[in-house]
Amino acid sequence: MKGAQLLARALRAQGVKWISTLCGHGLDEVYAACQRVGIRLIDVRNEQSAAYMAECWGRLSGQVGVCAVSSGVAHANAMTGVVNAYFDGAPMLLLTGAGARQTAGMGHFQDLDQVALAAPVCKYARVLDLPERIPAQVHEAFAAALGGRPGPVHLTFPMDVQEAQVEEGPLWPPAQRPGPMHPAPRQLEQAADLFARARRPLLVAGSGVYYARGEEALAQFAAAYAIPVVVPIWDRGTVSGGMPEYIGVIGAASGGPMLLEEADLVVLLGAPPDYRVGFLQTPPLAGEARLLRIDADAARLSQGRPADLSIQADPGAALEQLHETCAERQIDGFEAWLQTARQRRDEFQRQVVEGARRGGGLHALDLIEALREVLTPETVLIVDGGSIGQWFHQTLGRERYPGHWLTCGISGVVGYGIAGAMAARAGFANRPVILLSGDGSATFTLAELECAARQHLPFAMIVADDQSWGITATGHRRRYGEALSSTLGPVDFAAAAQAFGALGTQVSTRAELTEALRQGLREPLPALIHAPIAGGMPGE
Repeated sequence: MKGAQLLARALRAQGVKWISTLCGHGLDEVYAACQRVGIRLIDVRNEQSAAYMAECWGRLSGQVGVCAVSSGVAHANAMTGVVNAYFDGAPMLLLTGAGARQTAGMGHFQDLDQVALAAPVCKYARVLDLPERIPAQVHEAFAAALGGRPGPVHLTFPMDVQEAQVEEGPLWPPAQRPGPMHPAPRQLEQAADLFARARRPLLVAGSGVYYARGEEALAQFAAAYAIPVVVPIWDRGTVSGGMPEYIGVIGAASGGPMLLEEADLVVLLGAPPDYRVGFLQTPPLAGEARLLRIDADAARLSQGRPADLSIQADPGAALEQLHETCAERQIDGFEAWLQTARQRRDEFQRQVVEGARRGGGLHALDLIEALREVLTPETVLIVDGGSIGQWFHQTLGRERYPGHWLTCGISGVVGYGIAGAMAARAGFANRPVILLSGDGSATFTLAELECAARQHLPFAMIVADDQSWGITATGHRRRYGEALSSTLGPVDFAAAAQAFGALGTQVSTRAELTEALRQGLREPLPALIHAPIAGGMPGE
C-alpha cells in the first residue's frame, strides 16, 4: 500500500472520524486514502478555519482534533489555529502536505521548512520521512498532544513518502491520556497547613482543571469547605451549574468584584500566573497572601512569582487527595468569607445590568436574556467576540461555566466562531449548537457558512451588531475621547447568509430574537440571526 494509505489507517486507529481541510498541493493522496478508510473530510474556504475546527474540537472533547492543509502559505495560515491551541493547551494535529524530500531546500513549489515554523508552539513537530515509521510517528504525535498539559502537534507529509510503497504492517493502539499525577503525601500535608492558617482562601480554576477532568473534584472540595471558586476569563469552564461556591470569572476587561485583592490564600489550579490574576504580584494580591499552585506542567509552575507551595500534579487528582487530607485534619469551612464573596458578585452583576445604557432598540442584555430562555444543559454554546464576550461573562458566565461552553481561550482571538460551531456540530450530532458572535468576529470567516450549509452542519448563530470593534472602541473613547480605526460600516448579515446558502433573518425585539433562535435550532441549515444592538461595554 501507499504511505498515504498507511497514514489514513493510522489516524483511524487513533480514533479520528473527521478531518477539517482546505485542498491544495500535497493533499491528493491523503484525501483518497481518508475516503477509503471512512474518515470524513470537512472542507472549508480558509486554512485558519480548518485549524480552528481542529483546535475547537480538541478543546470541546479533549480528543485530538485533526486538520490537513497544503504547503507553504497554507501552512502559515493554519498556524493561527495552532497558536490558539498552544495558548489554551488544546490537543490538535496539523497535518501539512509538502513537495518531495529529494528537492526540499532546492526551491520546489512552496518550499518551506514547515517543521521549523511550527515547532516553537508545538509539543511535537517532525517530517514523516520514512513510510514504514508512519504508524509509530502518528502515535507519538497523538501521545504528545494528550500528555501532561495538552497541546498542538504537527506532521509534515512529503508527497514522495505519501506515494511510496510500504508493507501494511501492524498499527499502533490509540494514544491515551496518561494516568493522573498525584502529589506526594508531604505536599498534601503542607497544602492542608495553608488552608488551616487561611481565613479567606480563593480557588482559581483554570483550563488545567477541565483537561484533567477535575470538575467533580473541584465541586466537592469547594462545597466541603465553603471556598469561593473563580475561573480566569476565557479559560475552559468546569462549572456545569448548581455550584453555590462559583463566583464567576476573574480578570475581565470590564472588571469584577474585589476577591483576589482580599484573599489571604490564592490557590492556582491549572492556570498560568498571567494578567488575569495580576501576574500574582502585590498589588493586586494582598501583601500577606500565600500562594499554592497545582499544575501538571512543571514549566508552568516555575513561571512568575514563587509560590509558598508548588505541586506538580493533575489538579483533579490533587483536589481529591487534598479533600481527604483536610477532612482528616478537620479543617473548618469558610462560610462567612463565601457569603461575602457571593454578595460582592451579586452586587457587581446588579451594577452591570442596571448601569447598561439601554435605548429603544436591542441591547446586548436582550441577547443574553434570549439565550437564557433557550439554553438547555446539553446546548453547546460558542462565544466569539470582545464586547459581546464581556457581556456574556458578566451575566451568564457568572451563573455557570460548563466545559461545553467555548470561548476564544487565553489568546483572546476573534473570528474563530463559525469554525467552532462547525466543529461542535461535526462532533456532537444530536446536541443543540448556538454561536453568539460579534459583528467584527463574524466577518473574519463568514464565507464558511456556505461550507456548513453544503455539508449539513447546521447551527444557530446570533450576530450582535454594534458596527464597531466594541471592546477596542470603548478603550479608545476612554483614553482619546473618540474611536480610532475601530468603527465598522453596516452589513446586511441576513442577506449575506442567504447568499452563502444559509438562512438569514434580522430581528428588532427580544421576543423576535427568542423565537428566531428557537426556530433556527430546528432548521437543517445554519441559521444566522442579525441583531443590531446599542454599543457599549459593561461598566461603560
